[in-house]
Amino acid sequence: MIEALHTWSARRIAAAVRARELSSEEVTRHHLQRIAEHEHLHTVVTLTRDDALARAREAPLGLLAGVPLLVKDIFDTAGVRTTYGSGIFREHVPVRSATSVRRLLDAGAIMLGKANLHEFAWGVTSRNRAYGAVVNSARPDRIPGGSSGGNASALAAGLCALGLGTDTGASIRLPAAACGVAGFKPAFGSVPADGVWPLAPSFDHVGPLGRSLDDCALAFDVLRGAPLPAVETATLSVRECSAADVGPATEEFIEAAGLPPAPDLVRLHLAECAEVHREIYADHRDSYDDDLQAKIAVGFTVSSEERASLVSGLHAWRAACEAACRWDVLVTPTFPGELPPSDVPATIELSDRMTAYTRPINWLGWPSAVTVDGTMHAGREEAAVLSHALAWEAGLG
Repeated sequence: MIEALHTWSARRIAAAVRARELSSEEVTRHHLQRIAEHEHLHTVVTLTRDDALARAREAPLGLLAGVPLLVKDIFDTAGVRTTYGSGIFREHVPVRSATSVRRLLDAGAIMLGKANLHEFAWGVTSRNRAYGAVVNSARPDRIPGGSSGGNASALAAGLCALGLGTDTGASIRLPAAACGVAGFKPAFGSVPADGVWPLAPSFDHVGPLGRSLDDCALAFDVLRGAPLPAVETATLSVRECSAADVGPATEEFIEAAGLPPAPDLVRLHLAECAEVHREIYADHRDSYDDDLQAKIAVGFTVSSEERASLVSGLHAWRAACEAACRWDVLVTPTFPGELPPSDVPATIELSDRMTAYTRPINWLGWPSAVTVDGTMHAGREEAAVLSHALAWEAGLG
């Protein structure tokens, strides 16, 4: 039984631990051993072995009792090194944990460590010069996606049963699709983002990754503080768009969704990201990887007047989309084309291409899920999106 623990769902682990059929320590030791055996994947920045075992021996109960968790290293964790994926913060140890982290731990999850990511959560390759390039454990010759690549690859390799990630343009859903696992980006503000290094505050979301969407739904119940009501899927209006129905550009995705054209919100995204880094970048420019330097340079070209105009345009576009939307759930591929090779250059153009379908959902602040087959499900209501996506995944067999 121990040898197969890394194939168990989070829901099954928690049920067995609560029933005293399995100990938290057994589960924790097994997954720690898995991590040690897969160091070449570079999925973990900081391993919390001793703390994890000590907590497991306390046999915490709750909805996530004994579930092994990796937290993306963009979340503050009290007493545990938090680097934000940057060598600048190699020795940084917060005194307080993010609310989302505390909620998962309070529900009985066991944090095994901090997951690797693209530097400052700003990229799609999860190639990190300070902590190693994350290897896609499901498809080693392809990128693992980003920026939560460490979480997704670890889940696919059976190194943990749950991941906690962020998504500003694709960072939960792209890695989930790339590695063959599941992810859920809740509606904007549904899960508190305090204690999380910001990327673009208008578009930042916190959410779970899992080996199945059912596990993501379980974690989301904890993260939001209450169970999400189920929706009868037969009552939902669903719009399905295949790869053949959607062109490779964001504008084509929006048109295929039947929504009005958006303003140039990529520039607003870049402007917000650059502003977050303005002070620290002035002192540590050479510590930033080349791809981030290029993005920051573009972000700094957005004037305060243009930014104000874009913010106004964003609010107007959101209102127009609410009025124009004629579906409850939109079903599409997660990204256009093929998953790029692992050595593809990390450029602005690559990020634009790989987030062409995901980022409009962040601009809207709507919820979106990716099922284990790489399909994206989006809509205005969390319950509708999750209910439909769960039914879809159950039908995959």
